[in-house]
Amino acid sequence: MVMHRISFIDTEVSGEKALDFGAINEKDEKLHTGSVAAFNAFIADSEFLCGHNIINHDIKYFEKPDGIKYIDTLYLSPLLFPSRPYHALVKDDKLQTDELNNPLNDSIKAKELFYDEINAFKSLDPKLRLIYYGLLKNNAYFSGFFDFLGFAPATYRLESDIQMLFSGKICSNAKLSEIIESTPVELAYCLALVSASEVHSLIPRWVIMNYPKVENVLRMLRNTSCHSCRYCREKINPTSFLSKYFGYPSFRKYNGEPLQENAVNAAVAGKSLLAIFPTGGGKSLTFQIPALMA
Repeated sequence: MVMHRISFIDTEVSGEKALDFGAINEKDEKLHTGSVAAFNAFIADSEFLCGHNIINHDIKYFEKPDGIKYIDTLYLSPLLFPSRPYHALVKDDKLQTDELNNPLNDSIKAKELFYDEINAFKSLDPKLRLIYYGLLKNNAYFSGFFDFLGFAPATYRLESDIQMLFSGKICSNAKLSEIIESTPVELAYCLALVSASEVHSLIPRWVIMNYPKVENVLRMLRNTSCHSCRYCREKINPTSFLSKYFGYPSFRKYNGEPLQENAVNAAVAGKSLLAIFPTGGGKSLTFQIPALMA
């Protein structure tokens, strides 16, 4: 990997004014100052500036060097550390720090996190690296990371790579081309979650707040049955959940009508429904099974 000139930075802000600046570069040269002029001089020769939430928070408070590229460790973390806990230095969208209100300390933490993110990216399945690049290469929150690594593959096949890598983990008939076109960032975060090894992993709340369509994308990939592919037959099949969790081979019928199963299927499909059964009629299954499937 080419050695780039990179500075890791953080600012301490009160109101609309930056009161304190911290920075460390690739040579481990450090700066902690209240002077914006001293800070600007420190970063002036940098090719890259890196920080945790640098794009939405820090860059408005100092002079931007010409041609500078930004790397935001906040947006990379859910992609590269999808399992719980996400990373030792990250708590939701905050850096875990040893000292309060110390931008130099946060800059050092951002540097540690960044190089951990590089190692995590290099350890990914090669197809997943291509998928992330194809989805995110033109997005300001991610493009600087690929530029720093010099990662710019000439060819990749997004839709077929996703279908191959996630076979049996998402619906094979999901409308991937439409999702890739309209919500590429959301799709990347969903695929990161699907690839997580920890079964209790969640997409961080800040991601859902910033990208509310991520829940819709996840629903299209994992919770909307096409009724024909292997994933949907095995994972979105109410009868299999009925057998697995409650030990019944089939749903109860009333006068030959599969009312219980109809209620479950409606709930799984996200429809509004009203189901009225007599006491002991099996109402609880109609909301427990959709919840377990979700």
